[in-house]
Amino acid sequence: MTEMQGEVWWGPAPHKSDAAYRPWLVVSDTSHPFAAEECIVVGMTTQNHPDSITVPAEAWTRGGSNEDAYVSPWYVTTIKHRDLDNQQGKLADALVADAIEVLHDYTSL
Repeated sequence: MTEMQGEVWWGPAPHKSDAAYRPWLVVSDTSHPFAAEECIVVGMTTQNHPDSITVPAEAWTRGGSNEDAYVSPWYVTTIKHRDLDNQQGKLADALVADAIEVLHDYTSL
């Protein structure tokens, strides 16, 4: 699998009573032990929740969003590549680094 870090893909949203899809920001890189099969992602939304990271229009290096977009770094899961479809775009490295740093802050000792 090629480097996907920073890409935004639509995929299944776990823990929903009905089937639901949402955009996911890929935060893992090729050092992930199963990088050829899956990736670590954080959720994205159109709602500005506390601690969410605003995605300004200029942060999209490819693609984009017609609505306000926010990264939810606390909403993290692993998704198989086969379950991702409809790439929405790619975000700037600096914004991805911010999301990873906040995720790390939630898990630091």
